[in-house]
Amino acid sequence: MRAVILESLARAGRFLRRYWLWGAVLLVGALLWQDMQPDVTVEETGPMAPDFALEQMNGEVFRLSEHRGEVVVLNIWATWCDPCHTEVPGFVELQKEFADEGVTFVGLSIDERGFEAVRAFARKYDINYPQLASQTVAWEKYGRSQAVPRTFVIGRQGRIRYRRTGLLLKGRLEIVLDELVSEPRASR
Repeated sequence: MRAVILESLARAGRFLRRYWLWGAVLLVGALLWQDMQPDVTVEETGPMAPDFALEQMNGEVFRLSEHRGEVVVLNIWATWCDPCHTEVPGFVELQKEFADEGVTFVGLSIDERGFEAVRAFARKYDINYPQLASQTVAWEKYGRSQAVPRTFVIGRQGRIRYRRTGLLLKGRLEIVLDELVSEPRASR
């Protein structure tokens, strides 16, 4: 019996060594399919997004309340987060695509070194939207979680309409933005 088990394990090992690439291809395909055919639910109403005011990397102050009437994509991230590196290029593209439709992206880094860590990252990815840095705001206003990335899509009325913890690919976020920009603009 022991010999049969050992032979089965040896065969399984040979199979995995020989065909591991197909497993990787299937995994990548599943991720792409999820992005192309995502199941997205945008809440009709949600909680009010907590307001905050923070200095941006460029020295200006970003106040969330000043963006009422726009759709705001608040992405809580960190430079050491691999999924953050994956999703940022899509965010840069979507900011370009939706800027004229009243969409504003804003990145809120939780890096301990603040802008010192963020600057090189922002240059590397040619980030075209405001960058902020505050562990305190992320923690106290948007949930006591150290999980990153976390993305909150805030509708024109100032309510959190969509949230996602983990990697948020461009295709999924584009569906959310298409729905929210089609809604009437709120008065400030």
